[in-house]
Amino acid sequence: MSEAREVWSAGTYERLAARFAPVQEQLVNLLGISRGDRVLDLATGTGEVAVRAARNGGLVTGIDVAEPMLAKARERAAEEGAEITFDLGDVEYLPYEDGCFDVVVSNFGVIFAPDHANVAAELGRVSCTGGRLGFTAWKPNPRLGELYRRFTEDPIEGREVYEWGREDHVEDMLGEDFELEFEDGTLWLEAESAEEIWRLFSESAPPVLALIKQLDEKQREEFHRAFVQLYDSYRTKDGGVRAPRRYLLVLGRRK
Repeated sequence: MSEAREVWSAGTYERLAARFAPVQEQLVNLLGISRGDRVLDLATGTGEVAVRAARNGGLVTGIDVAEPMLAKARERAAEEGAEITFDLGDVEYLPYEDGCFDVVVSNFGVIFAPDHANVAAELGRVSCTGGRLGFTAWKPNPRLGELYRRFTEDPIEGREVYEWGREDHVEDMLGEDFELEFEDGTLWLEAESAEEIWRLFSESAPPVLALIKQLDEKQREEFHRAFVQLYDSYRTKDGGVRAPRRYLLVLGRRK
């Protein structure tokens, strides 16, 4: 947990989270969060999903492994005038009673926890009978994966994180406790240049920051050039960049 806390305490993640706004809206809308729903936002990050759930009248709790993230989430909630409880904790060992939430949600968050079986057990445990589940997971990005493997043997975004982007893996993990549905989605990453994308990820994406920290100066320069070259391949006719990032949206109902 201490390693994860260190990784996710780095950078200006709120800048990256802002790019996920369309998916945040999609999750909250599909889950039908309404007044009085007891909502748990897992790996809440800077609290964007939690705030949206609170706007709809949900009684929202957010949990995250990194206190700096939670500080930003509390600030965000205060700006909105939203009453949200934010707890420091590990999504693999949730500090909540059985069946105490009507809605459990996570936007590209819970998928980074290393023990998938523990996460799945906790999702089932804290969800009430008939409770709704919704989360998003990145699908493998072969070109990005190839780039990262040039500089590290470790998965850049966590051990087996892309497994959650496979329907069969989600069924294996959660099918016993939840009736599941799946939707494919694409988040478009748009910028004026590939260099802008580099600045965003190198300053705001904790896993990328962790990799950069491991590299020496020469390797960092090489990684920078290779990253920019990759995103330059998504250049549009008007000179900007528009790169796709595919994801799986998982919806479930507790049996």
